[in-house]
Amino acid sequence: MAVNSAARLWGPFRSLYETVDAAVFQKQPNSAYDLEVALKRHKPDFISLLKKPAKNNGDREAVKKSATEGLVVQGEQRTQTFSQQFISEALILSDLFEMNELAAVELLMAGENQLPNYPGLTRGLVAVLLYYDGRRSLVNSLRALIQAREGRTWSLGVAPDIVNYITKYTDELLKDGIVNKILDVIKPMDLTIELDKLQRERALGTPKHRKQVTDIFNEIKLNLAECIFCLACQQPLNKSDTLRLLAHLKGDNSNSADSSLDPVTLCLLMALYYCFDVSILEKEDSDDIVGRFPFINDNRYLTDIHKEITSIQQWDNNGMRASLQFSWANMLRQLSQYPLPQGSTEIFEADEQLMDLAIDGQVFLFLKNSVLSVKEFFQEEFYVRRIHGLITDFIYHMPLKVKELRNRGDETARIIMAHQNEGLQSPDQRKDFEELLSLMVELYSTDDLNLELSLDFWCPAEPTGLQESMYHYRPPPRQVALYKFVRLAGDLLPAPLYVPYIRMITGLANSPQCAQHCFNLLKINGMNAGGSASMVSWDHIFMSLNQYYTSLRREQPNSIEAAHSYRTHHTRGISIQELEGIIAVLKLAQCIIKQNENCRSAIWENQQWSANILLFGLIGCSIPSLLKAEILKTLSYLALTPSIASNIWQTLEISQILPTIQSANEQTSGILVELEEIESRSEEYPMTRAFLQLLNNLTNIPIPAALGAGYRSPGFDPYLEFIINNVFLKFYTRAYKNSQEKWQIAVCCLEIMCKLLHEHEVKETDFIETVVERQGGGTVSTNKPPGHLLLLYMLNDSGLLKMILRLLDDGIMQFETYTNFPGKEDLEKACLLCLRMIEISLDKEEKFERMIRDSGTSVMIATMDKLLLSINPRSRKADHLVNIAKFVIFNTLLPEHAFSTARILYLVCRSAPIQTELVHLYTLDENVNRDLMQGFVECLEIDDAEPRIDKTDLQAEEDFTTAQIKNATRQHIIQLMLYAMEQSAPNLAHWLLGFELRKPVVKTNLQDPGVLGSPKTCLHSILTLLNNGVGSRTGPTCLQHTPRLAELAYHLIYVLCANKDTTAPTLRYLRTAHDFLYRQLQHLPFKSTDTVKEIREQVCTCTTHLQTWTFPCVNDADTVGPQSWLLKTIAIELRLTSLNRQRSHTQRLLYLLLDDTEDHAGYQNGGVEDVIDVSGWDRETSMFVSGTASQNKTIARSGKRTRRKLLCLLDSVTFSQDYPEQLQLDFFDPKLIEQVISNCESKTENDVIHCDVRALHRILISELNNQQGSLMAGQRPLIMGEIKQILATVVIRNKVRGNLYTKRQSFESWRQVAEVLLSACPEDVLNGETREIVIFELLQDLLLKVAKEDSLPELTAPVAGVVLTLMANLLQCFISDVSQSEKSLQTASAQQAGDGLSAGISRSTWSQSAGSRTLFATSLQLVLKGLLDYILKTSAGSQRVRANLYGSLLYYLQIAQKPQSVHNKEDRSTVSRVLGTSDTEYEQLAKENITTIMGYGDNFMDVVCKDACDGHDIGRMLALSVLDMIVSMDVYQQWMTYLSGKGYLQHLVDSLLQDDLELQKLLRPNPEQIRAMYIYQSKMSLLTRFGETTAGAHLLIRCGMMQKLSACQFFDLRPDTDRSASLQERCDDEFIPSPLARYRILLSSALKLGLAILTSVGVESKDIAAQVMLFVVTHNEVFTTILKDRGPSLSLPALKELALTTALIARANYHTDLGSEYLDNETAIIEFKGHRARIQRQMIALLPRYCFSERYNKQLKSLDESERLESTSGDIQSDIKLAIQEISSNLLAYCRSLLTESAPTSQFSRIIFGPSLEEASARDLNTLDDYSICSLSSSTQVPNLGVVIYQLRHCTNNFMAVFDSHRQHVQKLSTLTELTTEDLKEFSNVISNEKMSSQQKQILAKKRLQQIVKSKSQELQHLACILLPVL
Repeated sequence: MAVNSAARLWGPFRSLYETVDAAVFQKQPNSAYDLEVALKRHKPDFISLLKKPAKNNGDREAVKKSATEGLVVQGEQRTQTFSQQFISEALILSDLFEMNELAAVELLMAGENQLPNYPGLTRGLVAVLLYYDGRRSLVNSLRALIQAREGRTWSLGVAPDIVNYITKYTDELLKDGIVNKILDVIKPMDLTIELDKLQRERALGTPKHRKQVTDIFNEIKLNLAECIFCLACQQPLNKSDTLRLLAHLKGDNSNSADSSLDPVTLCLLMALYYCFDVSILEKEDSDDIVGRFPFINDNRYLTDIHKEITSIQQWDNNGMRASLQFSWANMLRQLSQYPLPQGSTEIFEADEQLMDLAIDGQVFLFLKNSVLSVKEFFQEEFYVRRIHGLITDFIYHMPLKVKELRNRGDETARIIMAHQNEGLQSPDQRKDFEELLSLMVELYSTDDLNLELSLDFWCPAEPTGLQESMYHYRPPPRQVALYKFVRLAGDLLPAPLYVPYIRMITGLANSPQCAQHCFNLLKINGMNAGGSASMVSWDHIFMSLNQYYTSLRREQPNSIEAAHSYRTHHTRGISIQELEGIIAVLKLAQCIIKQNENCRSAIWENQQWSANILLFGLIGCSIPSLLKAEILKTLSYLALTPSIASNIWQTLEISQILPTIQSANEQTSGILVELEEIESRSEEYPMTRAFLQLLNNLTNIPIPAALGAGYRSPGFDPYLEFIINNVFLKFYTRAYKNSQEKWQIAVCCLEIMCKLLHEHEVKETDFIETVVERQGGGTVSTNKPPGHLLLLYMLNDSGLLKMILRLLDDGIMQFETYTNFPGKEDLEKACLLCLRMIEISLDKEEKFERMIRDSGTSVMIATMDKLLLSINPRSRKADHLVNIAKFVIFNTLLPEHAFSTARILYLVCRSAPIQTELVHLYTLDENVNRDLMQGFVECLEIDDAEPRIDKTDLQAEEDFTTAQIKNATRQHIIQLMLYAMEQSAPNLAHWLLGFELRKPVVKTNLQDPGVLGSPKTCLHSILTLLNNGVGSRTGPTCLQHTPRLAELAYHLIYVLCANKDTTAPTLRYLRTAHDFLYRQLQHLPFKSTDTVKEIREQVCTCTTHLQTWTFPCVNDADTVGPQSWLLKTIAIELRLTSLNRQRSHTQRLLYLLLDDTEDHAGYQNGGVEDVIDVSGWDRETSMFVSGTASQNKTIARSGKRTRRKLLCLLDSVTFSQDYPEQLQLDFFDPKLIEQVISNCESKTENDVIHCDVRALHRILISELNNQQGSLMAGQRPLIMGEIKQILATVVIRNKVRGNLYTKRQSFESWRQVAEVLLSACPEDVLNGETREIVIFELLQDLLLKVAKEDSLPELTAPVAGVVLTLMANLLQCFISDVSQSEKSLQTASAQQAGDGLSAGISRSTWSQSAGSRTLFATSLQLVLKGLLDYILKTSAGSQRVRANLYGSLLYYLQIAQKPQSVHNKEDRSTVSRVLGTSDTEYEQLAKENITTIMGYGDNFMDVVCKDACDGHDIGRMLALSVLDMIVSMDVYQQWMTYLSGKGYLQHLVDSLLQDDLELQKLLRPNPEQIRAMYIYQSKMSLLTRFGETTAGAHLLIRCGMMQKLSACQFFDLRPDTDRSASLQERCDDEFIPSPLARYRILLSSALKLGLAILTSVGVESKDIAAQVMLFVVTHNEVFTTILKDRGPSLSLPALKELALTTALIARANYHTDLGSEYLDNETAIIEFKGHRARIQRQMIALLPRYCFSERYNKQLKSLDESERLESTSGDIQSDIKLAIQEISSNLLAYCRSLLTESAPTSQFSRIIFGPSLEEASARDLNTLDDYSICSLSSSTQVPNLGVVIYQLRHCTNNFMAVFDSHRQHVQKLSTLTELTTEDLKEFSNVISNEKMSSQQKQILAKKRLQQIVKSKSQELQHLACILLPVL
C-alpha cells in the first residue's frame, strides 16, 4: 500500500471541510458539483465516524524496514526511506492514537511538510495537531451539513438544490444511526485522560501547543454534540434516537465545581428540549413540518418517552431529569389542545403531576445554577430562546400552577416573617416562586445578543374611550398573560418576596422599550394607590429613601466621632433586609436610567422625588460602602445625559466627596478616607470603582471650564490626581480579597485616562498660563486640560508611564502561560487600554512637541520612542517594544491588542528613525524572533473577509467587529512595511519579508518556506493571499473578500520590485518560484465584485460599420487599485527582462498582452470570451487595421480573433466621474459650512485632499450644543438631519477625490506598461507590422475614450503624453519601412528569432505594389481626426496637454514627408521603381492629411494660430512647428492666406522687435534662460517656410520682414571668437550652447530666411535684393567680422556661418545698382556703396583661401581619432570638407555675378583676377604657411587667374575620385548581407571585444554606409557647382 504524503487522516478531511464551507457558508457559485463528489467520496468516513484505521502487524513491519527498503509514496516513482528516528516517532504516534502504522507515517510526513507553519515545534508535535485538526475538519463538515438541512428553526440561505441534496444525504446518515455513533464517540472523550496520555508520550509541547490541543479536543467534542443539537432543532429526533439521548444524559454527571453543566452536556440537553418543542403548532403555515413530527408518525413515541421520563430509575443528575420533566409537561399541555392519536389521553392528563415532579425536583434552581451559569449559554441564540420558551409556556399554559406557586410563596413568606418577628430562626422552606423569579432575573438581565425577549412580558396599558378607536393594535394573548403575571406578582407583595420581585422586573427592563414599560408600571402603581403608594412604585421608593436620609442626617460630628463613624459604619435604622431592599431598588433605578433617556430625565426632573438631593445626601451619611457604591453607580448612569451631568458636576464639587479645596483640618470624610481606611482594610473596593465609573461617565461630556472656580484653581486636576496618584499608581500595592478586582480598578482608571487623552486636542492656549480671581481675594492659575497633563506624564519618565509599561510586562507574562486565571478578561482590557495610551501619545507627540517649541515654554519632554527604548527594571533589558510587539503573537485570542500593537509600531517608525534598533531587538533572541515572525504571519493569514461598512457611518474603533479589527490589523502591518521600505537597510520590512539582515539586501536569495531552512515570512503570506483563486474563472479571491488588503499587498509587491535593493531578489523569486506576474496577468483586467457575484455585466461598445466589441466594464474601485499596482510591477518586469536579455520571459508577457488569437480565450483574456468574426471586414470601415492587412489576417486566423488584453486593460480605465450636488441648507450658512469643511481638509500621503469627517462631526455637534433655548430644542431633530446631510456630502466628496486619484493611477499604470512595451522591448520580439497594428489600435481607442462627452479634462490630461509616445513610435515604424532592404533585414531577423512574437501573431502578406502608408491610409486618417478633435476639445488653459498634442501632430505629419534617397539618381536600375511608388504614396497621404485638416475649417486654424502667438513657451514653439509643417503641405496656400488675412503673419513679424530685448539678454555670458532662442528659431523656421514660396516671400516683404530684421539690435552683439576652439566648438553640439553658438543660431535663422526669400522671388527682383543688402549693410560690422576670417579655423560652425553669409551676399548682389530707392540722401547712397565695395573686396579675397588644396586634405586627416569618436555630429571631416566646398562655390558664383552684371557684353566686363597663371602649375597654394589652408599676404591683393585654373584642375580630379568612391559604397549598401567580417567591423565601428550580434552589426554598418553615400552625393553636387562657374 502506498503512503499518502497528504495524510489520509488530515488532508482529505481538510479538503472536505473547505468544499462544504464553500458551498454552505460562502455560497460560492458552481460549488454543488464539487460538494456532491466530496460527499460521495467521504460517506464511509461519516458512517464510521472518527474511526481510525486499525493497526496492522504487516504494516508495522514494513515501517520498521523502511529505513533500508523504503516505502512507496503516492506520486513518486521510487520508494522513500526514512531515518530510524522518524520510524520510532511514527510507531509512537501509532501506539498513542491506536492507528495504523502507515497512517502514522503519513501524519508524520505531513507534520514535517507543515513545519514552516508551526515554528518552534517538532514534526511529531505538528503531527499531533494535524491528527486532531483532521478529526475536527470531519466533524465540522458533518455539523455544517446538518446545519444546512431543511427544517423548522433556521435557514442558511443556501441554494435549494444544495439544500435538497444535503437533506437527502443526512437523512441517509440518520438511517445509518449517526446519532448513536456520535453519542458513542462523545461518551469516552475525556480531556484529562487524553492530556495524560499525550503527556506520557511527550506529545505535548509548549504551553501554546498544549492550549491548541486542548481547544481542538474540546471543539471536536462540542461540535459532535452540536450535530445532534442541529438535528433536533430542525426536526425532532425519532423515538429510538431520543431514547438513546435520554439514556446518555441519565448517566451524565459532568458538572463543574459551581454545579454548572459541561458545554457538551448542555448542548445535548438543549437538543432534548428542542425535541420536546411544539411551539410551531401555533403557526398557521406549519402543517408540512408538523407532519414530520415523531409523535404524529409513531404511535408509541409519546408512550415510550413518557415512560422513560417518569421512570423511577435514578439519574446521576436529578436536576436534569426535573428539567426534562418540566419541558415534557409543557409539551403535553400544549399537545392536549390538538387532536392526536388515541391512547394519548392518559398521558396528557398527567401533565400536572409531571409538573409537580419537576418543581419538586427544583427545576428552576437547576436551570439557574446549572444551565444559565454556563459561560457559553448567552452566546447561543437558540439556547436562550428555548429557555425563554419553556418559562413563557409554563406561565401561559399553566396559570393555575403559577398561582399555586405564588400562594405557596406567600405562605412561606408569612412563616419566615413570623419567625423573624419572634427572633427565631426560620425553618427551611420551599422557595419555588422565588426560584422562578430568580431564574427570570438570570435569564433576562443578560442580553448579549440583543434579542429583547423580555418584551414579551410587557404590553402598553389597555386603551379606553377615544383611544381605543384610534389605536387598533391588540397584543396577542400570550403577551397579555405574561404582562398579567408581572403585574399580579407585585400585588400584595410580602417582604421576603420584595427583593426577588424587584430583581425580576430589573431583569425584564433590560432594553430601552422594556425600561419605559417598567418605569410606567412603577409610576402607575404610585398614582393608583390612593392615599398610600404601592411598595412597587417610584413614590414609595423615593419616599423610603427620603425617610432614610432624614433619619440618618445629623450635625457634622467632631473629628474623633467622624473618624469613629466611618470605621464602625453606624447605620441608624437600616437592617440587613432593608439594605438588600435599598440596593435592589437602586439597581432597578440604574437599569431603567441606563436603558432609557426619557425615564432618566423624568426621574431627575421630578421635584417631589428630588433624586439629586437624596442621592448626594445619602452618600454623606454613615452608611455601608456597598450602599454608597450603588448610589454612586446610580449617579453615574444619570450622568449619561449631558444636561444632568453638568448639574452633577456642580453638586459633586459642592459636596466635596472628593476633597478639592485645601483645608487646615484633617480630612475625616470623603472617598479618600473610604479608600484608605475602610476599603483597604476590608480588601474590597466597591465605592472606589463606583466613583471611578461616575467620573468616567461625567467625562463623556466636556469638563466644565469653571469647575471649582472661586474656591480653588478651576479645572479637573484634583480628580485626575486622585485617579493617578491615589488609585492607579497604588493599585499594585493594595491587598484584594478578590484578585479580579485588582484589574477592574486598573481598567476603571485607564478608561478615564485613555478617553481624556484621546479627546484632547493640542492647542496653543494650553501652553499659556491663565490667571483667574479667587473668592476672598488673590488670583490662581487655571488647571491645564487633563489631556495636556496626561501627555506630559506620558512623554516623560513618569510614574504613570512606568506603571503602564509594568502592566504590559505583567500581562505578557500571564498570557504566555496560556492558562485561565481570575480576572483574565479585566487584565486583557487593562493591557489594551495601556497600548492605546501609548498609541494616542505617539499620535499626538509630534504636534505637542511642535507647540512646545513654538510657545517657548520651559516644559521638558522626551520622545516616546526613546522612552520605549529605555531599560525595563524587571528584565534589565530595553525590551518594552518587544513586550508591546509580543501582543501580535496572541492575535487570535486578543485581536484588539494586535491591532493596537500594529499601530504603535507604525507610529514609532514614523516618529523616529529607529528601524535598525527595532530589528536588533526583535532578532536578538531566536525564540522571540521566531514567535514574533509567526505572529505577524498569522495576522496576515486570517480568513475573515473585510466587512462592507457604510462609509457614512461614524463608527468608533471601540465598536468595530472582530472581523473589522483583524482586517485593520493586517492592513496596518502592510502599511508598516510600506513605510519601512523607504528607510535604510536593515529595516522592519526586510526582517518581516525574509531578506538578509547581516549582508547586503540585494544578495538575498528568497526561498519557499522550509527550503534551506527558510522560515515562513510575511512575503509568503502575502503571495498566498494574492495567489488564492488564481487559475479559476473568478480570479484572485482577495479582490472579492479583502479588496483593501489586496490593494496594499499589490502595492507592497510593486515597492519591492521598484526598490533598488530588493528588486532583483524579489523579481527572481516571483519569476522562478511562483510565476507570479504571468499568472496574475492572465486575470487582468480584474472583475468587480458585483460582476462576480451577481453576474451583472455592463456592456461597453466600440462600434464601426461592421464590428462591435463587447467586454465587461470594470469600474469598481475595489479592483482598480490592485490592478494599477500589478500593472506597474509588470512594467518593471518587462523593462528589466528586456535589459537583461531574458528573452523568454519578455516574450511570454508580450504574447499575453498583445495576442489576439483564440488560443488564450477565457479567463486569460480578462474574462473576455467573445470571439469576433472578422471575415467580412471591409478595409475602408475597419477601425483597427487597414484593409489588406486585416483580410490577410482573416485568412491566417480562420476568421476568429479576440480583443487584445492591452486594449481590455485600457477599457477598464474610465475618464468620467459623477460629482455630488451643492449643499442646500436651511439652518447652517452654506459659505460658513464650506469654510469649516475646508479647515478640516488635509492632504494624504498621495496628495489627495481628504476631509476629516469625525473632526467635522465634532465641530458641528459642538455648535449645536452651544445653541440654547426652547426653540432650538424643538428644531434639534431637523438640525441633526441637516448635519447628517452635510456629513454624507463630505463623505461623497472624499470618495470622489479618492476615485479621481485611483483612476489617474489606473491610467498611469497602463501608460507605463504600454510605453515600456513599445520603447524598451526588443524589436525582433515585437516586429514592425505587429507594432504598427498595436499602435494604431491603442491610438484609436485612446482618442475615442477622450472624445466622449463625459470625460473629464483632469483625467484625460495624461492621455496626451501617451499619444505623443505612441505617435513617436508609429513614426519610427514608418521610417523603418522605407526601403526594401530594411524589410529584408527584418525578415531575416525574424527567421533568426524563430520564437518571437511574430510566431504567435501571424504576419500578413504585404502587398508588393503598395507601401504601408497606403495600407494604413484609413487608420491614419482616423488617428488624424482624433488628434484634431482632441486639440479642439482641450481648453487653452491646458497648455501641457496642447503641447503634447502638437508634438503628436508633428510626428503624424512627418509620416507623409518624403525621406531623402540615399542612392545616386543615376542608379535607375535599383531604385527608380521604389522612388516612384514612394512619391505616389507620400503625396497621396499628404493630400489626404491636408484635406482632413481643412475639413475642420477656421476653428482649428484659429486655435493653432492663437497658441503660436500667445501661449506657453513650449506650446508656442510646437504650434509654430505645426504651422510650419502644415504650410509646407498646403499646396493651395489656404493656411498662408488665413494667416495673412487674420493678421497673424503680421503679428509674428512684428514680434521680432518685441523679442529683441530678450534676445539681447540671451547673448550674455550667463543668461537666466534661453527659451527665447528656441521660440525665435521656431518663429524664423515658419517665416522661412513662407519665404520658400513666391507668394509667401512677397507677403513677408509687405509685412516689412527685412526692415524688422534690420532694426533688431541683437545682431550687432556678436561675441568675440575664441581662437582656441576645441572639437566641441567644431561641432557646436553643447547641451547649453556657448554665447557664440547662441549668436550663430540666431544669425543663421535670419540668413536662411533671406536666402529663402531671394531664392523664391529670383535674382531678377531688384527691390527685394536691395532690402536684403540693406539688412547686411545695417549690420555691417557683423558681416565684416565674419568675412575677415583672419586666423586658421577648422570650426564647423564658423564654416557653416561663412557659407550662409557668402550665399546670401552672392544672391543679393546680382544687381549693380541697389538700394537707391530706400535711401534718403546722396550721402547714404555713397555710404551704402562703400559698404558694398568693402564686402566685395572681402568676398574676392576669400577665394584663394578656400581652394581645396592637398595641404588642406592633410590637415583634415590629421584630426585626432579620439576627438572624432567623441563627436556626436557624425563624420566631422566630411562635414568640414562640404562646408569648404560650399563656401568656394558661393564665392565663385559671386565672382560670376560681378562679371555678368558689370557690362552688357564680355568685352566690357570688369576684370577681377590678375593676369597670372603662376598658381595653376603649383602643387599646392601658399605652402609657406603651415597653419593655414591657404592664405594671401594681404587682403587687398587681387587674386590671380591661376587660382581659378588651380581650382578647375583640382576639382576635376577630385570629382572623378569621389564619383568612384560613391559608386563603390552604393554597391556595398545594396549587397549589405554579403559584406565580409572585416567590412562589417569597419563600417559598424564596433570594438573588437564588444559582444554584438551580426544583425546589429549590419544595422550599424548600414547607417554608416548611408551616411557615407549621402556625403559623397553632396560632395559631387558641390564640385559640380564649383566647376560650372569656373568653366
